[in-house]
Amino acid sequence: MTVKAPAPNAALRFRNIIDVSLSESPVGVCLASVSKDERSIPAFERLQLSDDLTDQFRQVAGALFQRWSKSLATNDFVVRPYDAGSKPDLYEIEHVDLREHDYMGNQIVSLSSLASLPVFSASDDFLASLRFYVIVVQLGKADPIYLFRSYTSKKELGRSTFFGALLSGGQFNRVRQPLFLFDHFIDCLSCRSDMFIFQKNNFQTIFRFFELVAQTAQATLETIKARIPISNFEGLEEASQSNIAMLTKLKNIAGKPYLERITMKDIKKVLKAFPKLQVKITRENGKEKLLYDPTDRWAILRLLDDDYLNSIMTGQHYEVTGKRQY
Repeated sequence: MTVKAPAPNAALRFRNIIDVSLSESPVGVCLASVSKDERSIPAFERLQLSDDLTDQFRQVAGALFQRWSKSLATNDFVVRPYDAGSKPDLYEIEHVDLREHDYMGNQIVSLSSLASLPVFSASDDFLASLRFYVIVVQLGKADPIYLFRSYTSKKELGRSTFFGALLSGGQFNRVRQPLFLFDHFIDCLSCRSDMFIFQKNNFQTIFRFFELVAQTAQATLETIKARIPISNFEGLEEASQSNIAMLTKLKNIAGKPYLERITMKDIKKVLKAFPKLQVKITRENGKEKLLYDPTDRWAILRLLDDDYLNSIMTGQHYEVTGKRQY
């Protein structure tokens, strides 16, 4: 997923979403299960809720809207394009245009026909592969709002390492009926083609970002190989194939626009400015190449991801993570 500017007026559309009234809006909840052999489309089952529990989920959505409404009132928020390598601050919301990422939109398209989804049956197969749940806020003729929260079978007490005990009449009794634990947090929100992200790690889990990285690993490696001369590239390839963090870093590098322009001269300038960088340059067939050293397999990746800067204010050299381009 390459870094792009936010869709025009994405911040304004977010304002409009959280400005809706929830008091009269029907609210539904669906659990999503993704089996290992069904990588593309989650299976959704809707929960049958009491009025009291429906109000509780409505309050969860309302609390999220209220929190960001306060930030909007003081202009204390910013919408930025999603970047796999960034680490957003608490006031930052990341945005994805679902029209540009079919693999993500396809995972939630069936939610548009909520009434036709099967009722939650608590089958063993479904429970074993729980991944997330969705609070669906229906707004009459307007498009619904979907609020996503990561979830696993470990939050169902019958399947977790915990067991439930209920105090009644001064005595604790074991809870033997299935008990599902929900909380008051939301990881991301979508409406129409907009996805707004509040908790990045959970968002990436919900929409299987790391599975996508693994699926596109070879294309990513080929992009790096074609553009950056690296000696012992086979060693880098072998190490990264079994390391999702390395693959994520490589995918982030492959999406950088500067990768097409970078030269060995540019790389040498960085290595000279940051002498502590343990990246060596070797020569093969008269051509200079970066040497991949398996004893420090992250060194080249940090270099290519431009993780180093010189502070104008302090004159200090820093290794940075989660940076964004301005």
